[in-house]
Amino acid sequence: MNKDNSNIKTLLLGSFFASLSATLGGSTFVFTRYVVDSIDPFTLSFVRYGLTGFILFLLSISVFIKKKFDRKDLIPMSFLGLSMITLFPNFMALGLEYTTAARAGLLYATMPLCTIVIAYLFKIEEITLNKSLAVVIAITGVTFCMSEKVDSNFSQTLKGDFLMMTGVFAASCFTVFSGKYLKKYGNIPVMIYVIFIGTLLNFSLSLSFGSIYESFYQINEFELAALAMLIIPGGVIMMYCWGKALQMITPTQAAISLGFNPLSAILLGAIILNEQITFKLIIGFLSIIIAIILVNWRIQKEN
Repeated sequence: MNKDNSNIKTLLLGSFFASLSATLGGSTFVFTRYVVDSIDPFTLSFVRYGLTGFILFLLSISVFIKKKFDRKDLIPMSFLGLSMITLFPNFMALGLEYTTAARAGLLYATMPLCTIVIAYLFKIEEITLNKSLAVVIAITGVTFCMSEKVDSNFSQTLKGDFLMMTGVFAASCFTVFSGKYLKKYGNIPVMIYVIFIGTLLNFSLSLSFGSIYESFYQINEFELAALAMLIIPGGVIMMYCWGKALQMITPTQAAISLGFNPLSAILLGAIILNEQITFKLIIGFLSIIIAIILVNWRIQKEN
C-alpha cells in the first residue's frame, strides 16, 4: 500500500514538473517570436542558453563540481547537448522568423508522438495500437491546422513550420535518450553539462553565421524584458522542471503534459503578438490533446 502511494505521489509530482515546464515552454515561442527580428537566431540561442547554464551552474556549483561523469558517457551526453541546446533552439528560432508562435507551439506538442517513433526505432519502447491510433489522430489534426493560410506568403509559413518540426525531432531525441543519464547523475549536473556543450556549439554558429556584436545595439527595453523571460522562467526554471520530471516519470508519461505548451503559446500569442485564435487552430490543439491522452491511457491504467 505504501509502495502504491509512493508510486502515485512520484507520478503526480513528476507530472506537475512536466506540466509547469510545458507551460513555460509555450511562452518561449511567443517571446522568441517577439525578439527574433532584432536578435538573429544563432546569437539568441547562444545568449539564452549560455546565461541559463551559467545561472544553473552558480545555483548548484557545489553539486556539479562533486559529480564525476564516466568517460564513456561524455560523448553521448555531448550529443544530447547538440540535439537539445543547439539544433532545437536554432531551428525553433529560424522557424519563428516565418511562422506564428501558436503554430510553433502546436508543432512542438507533437513531440510525444515523435518520441514514440524514435523510441520504437531504437527498441526503447514498444509501439501499441493506442500509440499508432494517437499518431494518426495527431497527424490528421495538425495537417488540418497547418493547411490554414495565415498570410499572403503561405510558402514562407510552411518553411517556418518545417524548420520548427526539425527542431522538434531534435528535442525528441533528447527526451528519449537523456533519461538514463538523468537518473544516473542527477538532473542539474547533466543539464549543466548538456547546456555547456550546446552553448559552445551555439557560440561557434553565432560567430560564423550570426551578428553577435550588432544584435544588441538595436534591442529595445521591451525586447530586453522578453529576453529575460526566455532566460529565467523559459530557460532556468523550464530546464530544471523538465529534467526533474524525466527523473521521476517515463518520457511518454512526461509527454502527456505537452498539451499545455500550445495552450500557453496560443493564448500568449493572441495577447502579446495579436495572433488570431482560429477554428482550425483549436481543432489542431484538441487533436493533440486527444492523441497524448490516448498514448498515456494504458500506462495510467497499469499504474
